[in-house]
Amino acid sequence: MQKELLTPAAILLGSVFIAAGLYFGLQRAAPPAALPPAGAEAAAAPPAPEAPAPAPLRPAPRAAATGAVPASPGELYSRVAADAIKELEARRPLFVKQCWEPSLKKSPTPARARYLFNMTFDESGKEIARGISEVRGMDRPDAAQCLRMIPLGIAVPPPGARVAVEVEVTLP
Repeated sequence: MQKELLTPAAILLGSVFIAAGLYFGLQRAAPPAALPPAGAEAAAAPPAPEAPAPAPLRPAPRAAATGAVPASPGELYSRVAADAIKELEARRPLFVKQCWEPSLKKSPTPARARYLFNMTFDESGKEIARGISEVRGMDRPDAAQCLRMIPLGIAVPPPGARVAVEVEVTLP
């Protein structure tokens, strides 16, 4: 066999072994639960109590202190998105001064840029994650990178559940 074909052949063969191992390994049945005690100990042993049911992974939205019914996911999203837009608009002067003006000095076009802020807020309304995407045709990569470097810190009124929203901001 030629030397140039040995490496690809070895990679292919190794991939086949890994794939076969995964396939057959995932086909095995789950191991049985703990075996019951044998003999006389089985008759004397009291039945084991059942384990409690696991808690749900996502907490349900909490009702307001007034006893109101929790908001539907759509209403909750709309409310948090509106609050996030208010907070971003309050920071617009910072965005323009720190990110937009230096970018505009480098290049006058495009005169406006649109960004999508993908933000996640925890149950207390604190921002825990943010991503910023540029809209094609209206982008300034240097301004977008500057916006990404601004630390997290936006807060909205507590929604009572983790909520992710996507809002649009146009600069300047």
